[in-house]
Amino acid sequence: MNAHCRAVDAPFRVRRAEVWLGTLVAITACAHTERHAVDGVRAAFAVIARIHKALSGHEADSELSRINRNAACTKQAISPDLRAVVECALQVAAHSAGVFDPTIGGELAALGFLPRIADCDRRTTWRDVVVDDQGLAFKRALVLDLDGIAKGYAVDRASDALRDAGASHGVVNAGGDLRVHGPAAETVDVRTGGPQGARLPLIAIADGAVATSAYGGRRRRILGRVATPLIDPRTRLPSMTTRTVSVAAPTCMIADALTKVVALQGMRAKGVLAFYGASAAILSPSQGRWRCTRLPR
Repeated sequence: MNAHCRAVDAPFRVRRAEVWLGTLVAITACAHTERHAVDGVRAAFAVIARIHKALSGHEADSELSRINRNAACTKQAISPDLRAVVECALQVAAHSAGVFDPTIGGELAALGFLPRIADCDRRTTWRDVVVDDQGLAFKRALVLDLDGIAKGYAVDRASDALRDAGASHGVVNAGGDLRVHGPAAETVDVRTGGPQGARLPLIAIADGAVATSAYGGRRRRILGRVATPLIDPRTRLPSMTTRTVSVAAPTCMIADALTKVVALQGMRAKGVLAFYGASAAILSPSQGRWRCTRLPR
């Protein structure tokens, strides 16, 4: 996914890219002074680093890994970042009737997409995660997976940091999770997969977010079987969809989570998209070409 920062009234433009959150994160700031642009990019990456440290399921010393090791035994104090993401994940789970479920970490670990952290009860659902003023606890042994939503949250907070530093226009792009702010609308493109991949214009946004998840190329052979990191919580099995899903929403955290719902439900995701004021585009390979379905129509 790609967007360009076009700021005709902001002459200073700074762009930097670093690897965080398991992907390449590119941040562009346009401002009226060079200092505002530089400070904005620096502050945005500091936010990305903080959230990576807290919410990475791949880092043994992250806050999320600590939660996964201990929350089934005793309630754990949590940071504002983790609280915000978990509360949003549970809300999306409720509104999607469990099609989005952050408790599928055990299945991902068994398939090799996450490190093994703790034993899991395969009967777990999002309802087994309890968050209150004192912290977070699990009713059953489970592994909380926030990869399907934390990257979007990081993009939102990095975009806030750009604004706070004085950037009048900004683009934060974390491997397909993208947030844009500024008065001029930016055209967001999505790249299709495969050897005949092409860049297609998706949407124009001035202040909003788009997240894209492509599942056709993210496959792994496990014990002689092919698996993807998209787990259907209703069966606890990998989905073999080849869809590329893009969701436009007011925040990147919501857009990120809803890509999984749309990938699993297709047209049946209209209700949850409407609830969040979101729209989606589904790219599906068909006879050597790509068919685009937009929701809602």
